[in-house]
Amino acid sequence: MLTVIRCGTLIDGTGRPPVPQARILVEGDRIAAVGDAGRVEAPPGAAVIDLSGSTVLPGLIDSHTHLMLGFGDDLEERYPQPELYQMLKCVPHLRADIRAGITTIRNPSERSFRAAAVRHAVEQGLIPGPRILAGMRGIRATHGWGQNAFGFDGVESLRKAIRDNVEAGADLIKIYATGENFRNTATVAYFARDEIQACVDEAHRVGLRVAAHAHGGPALRDCVEAGVDTIEHGARLTEADIDLFLKHGTTLVATFNPYLHDSILVPGRPPEFVEGVTRAQENMRRIFPIAFRSGMKFTVGSDSRHGNFVFELETLVVLGLTPLEAISACTRQAAEALGIADRTGTIEAGKWADIIAAPEDPTRDVSRLRRVHFVMKAGVRQDLSSI
Repeated sequence: MLTVIRCGTLIDGTGRPPVPQARILVEGDRIAAVGDAGRVEAPPGAAVIDLSGSTVLPGLIDSHTHLMLGFGDDLEERYPQPELYQMLKCVPHLRADIRAGITTIRNPSERSFRAAAVRHAVEQGLIPGPRILAGMRGIRATHGWGQNAFGFDGVESLRKAIRDNVEAGADLIKIYATGENFRNTATVAYFARDEIQACVDEAHRVGLRVAAHAHGGPALRDCVEAGVDTIEHGARLTEADIDLFLKHGTTLVATFNPYLHDSILVPGRPPEFVEGVTRAQENMRRIFPIAFRSGMKFTVGSDSRHGNFVFELETLVVLGLTPLEAISACTRQAAEALGIADRTGTIEAGKWADIIAAPEDPTRDVSRLRRVHFVMKAGVRQDLSSI
């Protein structure tokens, strides 16, 4: 089936300036052609979608979220429920994300292999939602942090854990190298260097990328030097760490929702929590603008704040990026970080038809992406009342 989308303004995600009055030709699940109206004509019999009053752009990519967690879940009580209940929690989370214009998510870890079943259900159209890159069980040291991970110690134990994840259908591997800001363990190194190296080698041997929960300190540096592909969070990053990222080509996946959102430091939080988060906030506001202007690779993730992904873009702008740069960070740059840039992340011929639209120009105010009113994932409308 052929579909022509008439765009008021097109932001193609590449970082190039917006194009007025562009058209996109969609054939099946792919973009067949894109350009101005003079170059892309509507073939006979093609369906026409008129978005001439809207800004059209690539589907957004949330590079770090957890489908079985929801915003507001108690920090200590996020995983007491049975696995099947956790799976059911995914349904409203997926719906909120797809309606917000997110067409791809990376779910780096859960406490089970159930994410594979959720991914399959979305692929088969049983439940609506973004496509899912699933990391299966999180991997931590036995004494380490990671409420959605299991403990493994020693090189051979870690290799076996990764092989179990691969057998279960993992799209990536996630390890927990440090603790958390709210526990003031954000720079504690739980793995030995040879253990981190073993994880990287084992995953890379079968073509999977490795994501490491690491906020700062020796553990973060060990991960970068061992060849981890993405560092998740990085709230205690230093300028010396930025140089290391640049040297090794590592990508930072920043997550602003769990640290900078106004709802985090509400009254009644324990003093240790307030101290840890406040230190993280101060460092993020100081160091991230330097990181983003250094040439270091980066993207963003909501970390389970389903439906509030635009806060990540708004924060990028607060930290010094232009709205267009923020959009590129969660489209093209995200696709590159996830290893799927040949299939999505920009509106170009040959890529999946992951296309969204907002009624106003987000390059003037990125918050306008909170009003996405058209969502297409791989050529299929996702914004209809049926979902």
